[in-house]
Amino acid sequence: MRLKWYGTATILLEQDNARLLFDPFLSLNDRFKPPADELSAADNILVTHGHFDHITGIPSIVRQGGGRATVYCTAGPRETLISKGIETERIRAIAPGDVLRFGSLAVRVLKGKHIVFDKKLIIKTLISPRILTNRSNLMYIFKEHKLCAEAGETVVYDVSAADKRVLLLGSLNLDDNTEYPADADLLVLPLQGRSDIAEYAMPFIERLRPKKILLDHFDNTFPPISSAVDTGPFVSLMRQKYPGVTVIRPDADWLEV
Repeated sequence: MRLKWYGTATILLEQDNARLLFDPFLSLNDRFKPPADELSAADNILVTHGHFDHITGIPSIVRQGGGRATVYCTAGPRETLISKGIETERIRAIAPGDVLRFGSLAVRVLKGKHIVFDKKLIIKTLISPRILTNRSNLMYIFKEHKLCAEAGETVVYDVSAADKRVLLLGSLNLDDNTEYPADADLLVLPLQGRSDIAEYAMPFIERLRPKKILLDHFDNTFPPISSAVDTGPFVSLMRQKYPGVTVIRPDADWLEV
């Protein structure tokens, strides 16, 4: 398997002829614009949850790809995408417990959970001068947030092929009653949503015990709500607590698993 990160939580995963695109989002920040033509080449789009920064790029990407892609998502995002013009036959409803197959790839759908935002981060965001400098984005975000609910439907994807396993989270939280695979070759970990994100992440690392971690969602693609997260504290804490786990801050290159 190989993966490529395109900003926010957008991950393209390839194995042989299978191309899976997770949570595509077209940035609102002109400094971070993913190449839409690369994203639209994927035949299968998988959604972890229904928030706007995980699904609003899908209609544009599907149209640019000639309408051939199939979208896999839970009930809430399905209704949102239909309201945005995606044809119902292009959407396959999924639920925890499902196993999807794409060539040599098997994708198990697991129940997930969305991160709980802390008050410190919320207050810091609301009083920031970035609210004014990015007010046009803010109006769009408020509008989309009303349409794009998470609704308690966040899922985790367990992707395997041969002897390799990738566990992909769309939000940094786990369901208390779900058994997740330990020792994944790679854990895709979103690092956004808390002022104490490094410390907050540690119990989940302890629970999952991955061999490597690929960070995503730490960039500033929808200001003023998003921010550029300093990944240094997380990396430092990982070196102290889990020195054997490799942490990868991705760039524009492909990553082999």
